[in-house]
Amino acid sequence: IAVTPANPSIAAGQQQQFAATGTYSDASKKDLTSTATWTSSAPSVATISSGLATSLAAGSTTIQATSGSINGSTTLTVTASALVSIAVTPANPSIAAGQQQQFTATGTYTDASKKDLTSTATWTSSAPSVATISSGLATSLVAGSTTIQAASGSINGSTTLTVTAPTL
Repeated sequence: IAVTPANPSIAAGQQQQFAATGTYSDASKKDLTSTATWTSSAPSVATISSGLATSLAAGSTTIQATSGSINGSTTLTVTASALVSIAVTPANPSIAAGQQQQFTATGTYTDASKKDLTSTATWTSSAPSVATISSGLATSLVAGSTTIQAASGSINGSTTLTVTAPTL
């Protein structure tokens, strides 16, 4: 039995579909994915059912497919959870010129965990003449609108800040 893909690596919280292909004495091949008995040597790292592995924590586990007395296996490596999205809040606020607005960046990871990235994200304003931003704190300068973006690596999130005329 050949288990494919061979030795994949995924982030915690992600899934990996495996296939089991049986080779018979006449050299014919048959897909055994749905009929094989699937096991994971380290169920705390990843569980498996019908060839679909769900990763839980960083580590490695041997994924095995068995049919009768014949089996095949491969190693699944699970890495730490990876950042998949960033939410910038509050969404689309409006402030008067001369005021400040604190934004928060919340990262969501492959294992569905969330982390405050406000202090570590790279913050930018698409219109620095309207508002500047540093460490999530925007300072408005003149009326207009700007896109406020928080980035971490290649992942980013944004919202629009509207700046109105100064108030009395």
